[in-house]
This record gives sequence, structure tokens and C-alpha cells, in this order.
Amino acid sequence: MADFGWSSRSVCLSNIPHRLHMQSEYLARLSEPVQQFVREVEEGAGVEINVTLDPKQNEGGTTGQGKLAVVINAQSIQLIAPTNGYFPDGAVRHEVLHMRRFHVDGVPKLALADNEEWDKGFSDALGDLDNAIEHVVIVPEELQFQPDRRQHWETVMQAVCMALPDVPEGERRLAVCLHWTFLRHVLTDAPAVGIARSFAEKFALLDLANHFADQFKAVATSKEEIVSLLFRTFPEIPKNRAALEYINSMTGTCQKPIP
Repeated sequence: MADFGWSSRSVCLSNIPHRLHMQSEYLARLSEPVQQFVREVEEGAGVEINVTLDPKQNEGGTTGQGKLAVVINAQSIQLIAPTNGYFPDGAVRHEVLHMRRFHVDGVPKLALADNEEWDKGFSDALGDLDNAIEHVVIVPEELQFQPDRRQHWETVMQAVCMALPDVPEGERRLAVCLHWTFLRHVLTDAPAVGIARSFAEKFALLDLANHFADQFKAVATSKEEIVSLLFRTFPEIPKNRAALEYINSMTGTCQKPIP
């Protein structure tokens, strides 16, 4: 990207309307470090985080108190929280880390290609796949700042690995490799490691999973290379139907083919 110098940047910035931060009543519930992180990401993104409440979020989660969700678009970021007051530091930091990756760091997300006919099932599957990739990258930072979240992730992975026998045969290799990569690089001594290892050994997938985890770590600084690795390793995922989608509050949304 060309450097146009500070003077032209200041002219451009002066044309941007003043943006508000996350609503003060929600920001005030967070610790000062998380408040600061929220402000930094909003300013870096040029988009405010708008908290909305939805009773559908009141159930589930690892504590039974509900869970947060986020919808990240080029010009809007919606953080969806339960109506019961559940709004903890760790869960908020997690969602804001996702926002920073896409909006500030310029990392693309996996999405249904624009030229494909709408397919909610495949679009949702790509979203889940993207989430799994992102978690390998962002959860280590999350745990660095919020060590109390380790129990959350151990509980999540315990449930995920216990459910491996229910994964359809055609998706087994992918599921094992993704879960094993997360465990190897994020929760190396979690109870779920033994469950995942036993399952992978039962289907002779441990060598593949270790190889994939090693390759993932080698290219972890480039989302494009991670995605390329994914489609090379799992050619059964229809590459031509997916795209890398970049979002930016100034330039909007654009897609590029999977490398």
C-alpha cells in the first residue's frame, strides 16, 4: 500500500464522522483492561461495537448462564448477549479478538463465494470451519490475558471430543485434524487430549492429525496459507464454492479466490 504521508491521511480522517463506542452501560460492566481493549479495536476498525440483547442467548454456554455471539460486517459489529446480565470479561474479550482479526489485522474469513447460489447449510459450515481455524490463533492470546477462561475451553473441548463418534464418516478426517490441532497448540495437557488421541488412533488418523497440526503451526501467521493448506489436505471440500472475504469499514467487502 502506498504511503501518502501524514498530511493526506489527516485529510481523509477528517472526513470520517465521529463514531461512538460501545454503549456505556455495557462498557462499564467490564474491567478496565477489557474496556481499553474494546476501545482500541473500535478505533482501529472505525466501527462501534453495538451490544444487543437476545433471550435466545440465555441458555447453554459452559457455565449454564448463556453465551455471547457476534455478527461482524464491514460497517457494523453486533455483539449479542443474553438478557440475564451475563457479560463476562473473558467472553467479551474473545469476541473482540475475532473483530480485531478481521477489521484491524485485515485477516480474511472463509465465506460462500459471491457467484454461488445461496446455500445456508454450506455457508454455515464454512463459518464453523473458519471459527475453528481462528480459535487456534486467538485463544492462546485470550488465555494469556484471561487465564480464568481455560476451564471454559477445557469444557468445550471435552464435549467436542466426546461427540467425535457422532461425526459423519465423510467429515471424520477434518474433525480429527482440526480438534487435534487446537489441543496440540492451545490446550496441550487438557483431559480432552486423551479422548481425541484414542479416537484418532482407532481410525488410524493420528499421524495425519500430527502432520496437519505441524503444517498449520508453520503457516499460522498467514490466514491465506492456512486456508490453502486446509483445501489441499481436504479436497472433498468444494474449493470453487468458497472464497476469502476481506472486510473493511472504509472499503467495504471484497472476495478473492482460495489460493
